[in-house]
Amino acid sequence: MSHSLRLMIRYVRGAKNLTSGCISFRLEKERYTPYTEFTSQWYCDSATALTEIVAVVFYIDNTMVHYGYPTDIRTIKKDGRIIVDIKSTGYTAALMTNQCPDGMLTDIDLAGLGAASGNPPLIAYQQNTPVVNYVNYYDGTSAWDAIVCYSIRATGLYPYLGGYNTIRVSVPENAGSLEISSGALISQSFGSDYSRIISKITMKDIDGTEGAYVYTNGLAAQRTIVRAKELNFDREWIMDPSEGLKFKSNYAMRKITFDSFSFLGCNPLLELLDSFSVTDLRYRGEIDRLIFTGSPEKGFVTTIYCYHDGFCE
Repeated sequence: MSHSLRLMIRYVRGAKNLTSGCISFRLEKERYTPYTEFTSQWYCDSATALTEIVAVVFYIDNTMVHYGYPTDIRTIKKDGRIIVDIKSTGYTAALMTNQCPDGMLTDIDLAGLGAASGNPPLIAYQQNTPVVNYVNYYDGTSAWDAIVCYSIRATGLYPYLGGYNTIRVSVPENAGSLEISSGALISQSFGSDYSRIISKITMKDIDGTEGAYVYTNGLAAQRTIVRAKELNFDREWIMDPSEGLKFKSNYAMRKITFDSFSFLGCNPLLELLDSFSVTDLRYRGEIDRLIFTGSPEKGFVTTIYCYHDGFCE
C-alpha cells in the first residue's frame, strides 16, 4: 500500500519542501494529550543548510497531520549525505504550560476561554459550544486544565484534539468510522494499567475542615488496590466540589483497560473518537489513540487503541 508523504521544514528565513527521501516516520495522537507527536528521518539534497529549523509540517496524501515546533531536530552531514532527524510536538502543547492569571470567568464558552487564556498561536477551537456559568483560575492553573474543567461541566466529555490543532469538547455529528475484518489485522491485543487508580479521595472544604468531601472508587476495591489521596480544597471546582472529586477519580483511571489493533495503511482522515469496528469479531469501539508509522522494512502501518475507562466507551 502506497501513500504520498511531504515534509515542509521552516527556517528563520525561508522553507524547504521534501517530497522524497523519507527514511521513517511516526505520528501519534492520543485521547488525553492535546497535541500531536511526530518523529521522522529524511534524506536531503546537498544544498540543505545546517542551520536552525523553527517548525515542521507533515502531510500524508496531501492532508496536513502535524504542524509543530522542534523538541529535538538535527541536520546531520555524514559520509557525503545529509539527513534531517526530527522530533516535534504540535503547537497545541502550549495549552499544557500556559498559566493564566487568577480569577473567575463567568458565562463563557470554549472560544471565549481560549481567548482569555492568551490565544497561543496556531490553535483553533470548536465553535458554538455551550456556555457555563464559570471557570476558575487559581495558583497558576494551566489553559488546558481550565479547558478540561469547562468541557466536563459543559458536555460531560473530556476534551480532545481534532485534526492537528483544533480543541474539541464534543463529537461532531459527521464523525468518521472505519470497518475492517480480522483478516486485515497484523496484530491484536488487550491491556490493563492500574498504576494510577485511586481507591479513595478525601478533600478539605474551603475553610480547611478535614474530611469534608469523600469519594470512594469501588472499582479499586474490586481489583484489591488501596491507594488513598488527601487533598486541600480545589478552587478549580469551587461550585461543585463533589463533581471535582469524581473527575479526579475518573482521570486516575484513564486507560485502565484497552484493546489495540494494527493493520497496513495510513488513512490521514481518521480522527480521535471516530468509530472503529472489526466486523467478523463483532467488535466496536472508539479511536482513543492513533499511531501512523512508515518504514521500508514494515511499510505503512496504523495502530489503533480503544480505551475503556470513565471517559471512553
